[in-house]
Amino acid sequence: MNTILVAIDFSNSSSEVLKKAIFISNMMKSHLKVVHVVEDNIFNFHKDSSKIKYNCLKYLKEEFPTIKEKDFYLKVGVVEDEIYNLSKELKSLLVITGASGENFSLENFFMGSTTKKLIRTLEIPTLIIKNSIQKEYKKILIPTDFSEYSKYVIENTLKFFPNSLIQLLHMYNIPFKNRLNMYGIDNETSQKYYVNITKKVFNDGDKFMSSVENCKDKLSLKVENDTLVDSYINDENENSNEFDLISLHTTGNISFFTFDILDKSKYDVLVFKK
Repeated sequence: MNTILVAIDFSNSSSEVLKKAIFISNMMKSHLKVVHVVEDNIFNFHKDSSKIKYNCLKYLKEEFPTIKEKDFYLKVGVVEDEIYNLSKELKSLLVITGASGENFSLENFFMGSTTKKLIRTLEIPTLIIKNSIQKEYKKILIPTDFSEYSKYVIENTLKFFPNSLIQLLHMYNIPFKNRLNMYGIDNETSQKYYVNITKKVFNDGDKFMSSVENCKDKLSLKVENDTLVDSYINDENENSNEFDLISLHTTGNISFFTFDILDKSKYDVLVFKK
């Protein structure tokens, strides 16, 4: 059976993360496993991991009585390393987590350093829960740089959520735009330069859309001359749209914005790393 692993830290948001993980695993018809990692320095206070596991499971069952003992794992060590090893052992498709930290609240949308380390360590996609809304991911935003890895993210996002529609977003800037007047380049020449850059971007977009022909009916592409981070994820931005999920990769031009988007997004974020 397909396995999803959800990592919880028993912070204030863990209950909401686990509720949503159960919803997502049911939606994906996958078997959910739960893991909690006790950091080495904390474990020094208590050498009996079986007792800690018993107490953690007892605490979980008060709110989640359907969680079975065989589906709960307690590990001792470095958080990202233990979750990585368990995900390999279970052959998990996906790891779900919240933003780490005892003081984290879902309203703050603050990404803890442990979560970022986990994303960098895992070889499989990571789904970071940023809100408590339980609904299918019907509309997904995927920033794209028209690379082969963008294509990989599109195809694999649709494998996870085949009923979704995907809005591709490509943001571009005009190189040296602010310098042209200083260089003494006349307006007519500058405008031709702007037009040629824009034409190339749209031509690249057309070629990219043709290369994903097998799922083109699920895709729409928007190209804008703007900055990626503040567009579409910021409530104060007039271009902000309602999405259910943002799907990202950590390579190419998108990699410069990945963790900024993670910090600021009000939507759940799915991260692919290769």
